[in-house]
Amino acid sequence: MYRYCIEKLKDWALRKDRGVMVLRGARQVGKTTLVRLLAEELGLTLIEVNMEESQSFTDMLELREQAKDLLEIILLEQGVNKPPEEVLFFFDEAQAMPGLYAYLRYFKEKAPEYRVVAAGSLFEFEIMREGSPQGPTGRVEYAYLEPMSFEEFLRAKNVVAYKKLLSLSLKEPVPESLHNIFTELFKQYLVSGGMPAVVKAMCEDAGPLRYDEIKSDIVTGYIDDLPKYSELSGKKYDSELLKILYEAVMAHPANSMKYTELAPGYRAEIVRKHLSILEYARMIRRSFHTSANKMPLSANEKKKDYKLYALDIGLCYSYMGLPITDIYTVKDINDLSRGILAEQYVAQILAALPPYHKLKKLNHWESQKKSAVSEVDFVASFGGNVVPIECKSGKSSKMKSLRVMLGAKQYEFVLRVYAGNIEEETIEVTLSSGKNRQTRLLSCPHYLLERFASQIANRSTVIS
Repeated sequence: MYRYCIEKLKDWALRKDRGVMVLRGARQVGKTTLVRLLAEELGLTLIEVNMEESQSFTDMLELREQAKDLLEIILLEQGVNKPPEEVLFFFDEAQAMPGLYAYLRYFKEKAPEYRVVAAGSLFEFEIMREGSPQGPTGRVEYAYLEPMSFEEFLRAKNVVAYKKLLSLSLKEPVPESLHNIFTELFKQYLVSGGMPAVVKAMCEDAGPLRYDEIKSDIVTGYIDDLPKYSELSGKKYDSELLKILYEAVMAHPANSMKYTELAPGYRAEIVRKHLSILEYARMIRRSFHTSANKMPLSANEKKKDYKLYALDIGLCYSYMGLPITDIYTVKDINDLSRGILAEQYVAQILAALPPYHKLKKLNHWESQKKSAVSEVDFVASFGGNVVPIECKSGKSSKMKSLRVMLGAKQYEFVLRVYAGNIEEETIEVTLSSGKNRQTRLLSCPHYLLERFASQIANRSTVIS
């Protein structure tokens, strides 16, 4: 199945000045499949080396001068006689070989003519253990892979509908017949989520029971990995606390509970530490409050004001035990489960957007006063344009938190993501000075969020 991230990998593979590629992402998001697809599309011979298996060359990792010899020994062992420009090396499950991450730099220095990719379901911990998240600076490049986005799902499920989606403009409403079709396809995405194995099963019409079995196995695999975190990172973690926190986020995405509420009986600092490692392992996502209305959003972050999201909406849906009929019969996902699934969807799409060479950060806005608490679901940057995003159904006049935010900060326009069609209107707020401020509001259906991001990032006009 096609993944947008492959374009990043193609660019890397075709450059002469490339470093070693480290492909990062959670278990089961499709890293291995993506590398195989890369080799196929570029006509390269894939030399796949599973580091969980015994390898003859492991002692050579102590000898940096023999980095090129190491690669050529692997070619010899696999019976491949091809020039470097026709070969792609892939070290899979790379975390199983301590020291491999540090050694990657020598492939760049001693054998730059070879293309080398490394990945692993728990490779993040090997990177952490080396003590520098930046890795061997200048020798290693990164690409981050997330669960499949709605557009990637649509391309796999219905390529005709995918091409039609890409032709839609945000300057006018979608024809009602098309809107209904895309809404139903969007609901199918909510049921499957973005894990490639589940999407593949849905494309093959395997049935809801099979989707649920696959998702259950993925979640069980994540939980089974938790005890490995201490050994792989070289730091001590409480696997039971990790399980408590992971399950809390899975059951309640868009979670803003305090540390001690997430895990009663544990000290806040211990909970914070364990949440951080779950986030580092890509099992959960975290959004921080920002008051910024221009880049960088991190300049005005408050780390104590956070919200927690799961990795994938399909995994959440199954873990929460929601009936499929709830998804297919609800008019607006913003009305389902108090809106938490709608927020989870938007968080997941924002995290999956390009560029793919860096990890995406999530932000939101909130104001906590004695009289009231105001919150706007997301504050995102698209090509340098900072846009507040609300997941709200109904009339825009009900978005009181958004009005509070717009009274405090000025934005060019704001986005509302909902089940309705494309609409544009003006929101007017009265400032403390007595003056009025007007801000344009674009409302668009959930399935067009990626189109919105693409057009804004490319400086296209989405609001007339």
